[in-house]
This record gives sequence, C-alpha cells and structure tokens, in this order.
Amino acid sequence: MRKLLSATAVTLVMVAAGPSLAQQSAAIANPANAYREVKDDSVMVPSLKRTVGQLDDMDVLGPDGTKIGEVEDVLMDASGQAVAVVVDVVHGVGIGDKEVIVGLDQLRDDGRSLTTMLSNAQLGALPIWDD
Repeated sequence: MRKLLSATAVTLVMVAAGPSLAQQSAAIANPANAYREVKDDSVMVPSLKRTVGQLDDMDVLGPDGTKIGEVEDVLMDASGQAVAVVVDVVHGVGIGDKEVIVGLDQLRDDGRSLTTMLSNAQLGALPIWDD
C-alpha cells in the first residue's frame, strides 16, 4: 500500500510540474540562444544597407516616431547571416529597462534612424538579450 501511495504521489507531482517543465523547455528553445553577436563592425547588413558599425547606437523609433531605444548589437544566426538587432529600450516606453531582440524584417531605415511598427506591448513580448 505504501508503494502504491508513493507511486501515486510521484505521478501527481510530475503531472503538476508538467506545465512548468514545458515552459522551461520553451525557454531553452528561445531563439536568443541561437544568436551570436556580430563582432566585426565592417560586416554589411544587406537588408538595411549599412554596416554593423553604422548601426551601432542608431536610434530606433516606434510607429508614432517616438524614440523607443537604440541598437546595441547586431546578431547573426548559426549560418553567419545577420538576422536581428538588440534594441536597448528606453525607460519611458513602459516595458522596463531591457534589451530585446528585434528581427531585421521588423525594421525600416529612413536614412537617419530605424523605425519599427511594433507596439510597446509587442516590444515587451520579444525575447530578451542577456549577454
């Protein structure tokens, strides 16, 4: 009887922990883990027609033209292609002080700054870059 109760208790703990374990797996599969910082400032980012060095510290504006942050790093995927930037979000945006990963497909270059159509809520839901 004691073994049956122990086995039941272990099963209940595993069932209860299931969602937590699934969240942990999702965190491990986070795309942030697959990216590496581009260290060479001369590398061209074709979609933005700028080098990594030119993008460094460039302002990032939201849909209404308000500054939401600036580019900290350019990130590449496992194949070595530039695919995202790290945006250091300014405090006034309302999502806290953090660095988020923004895909290059979410950015447009207006000649002086980068613009995204992402809302503050969407920015807050982006993966965090923690280097």
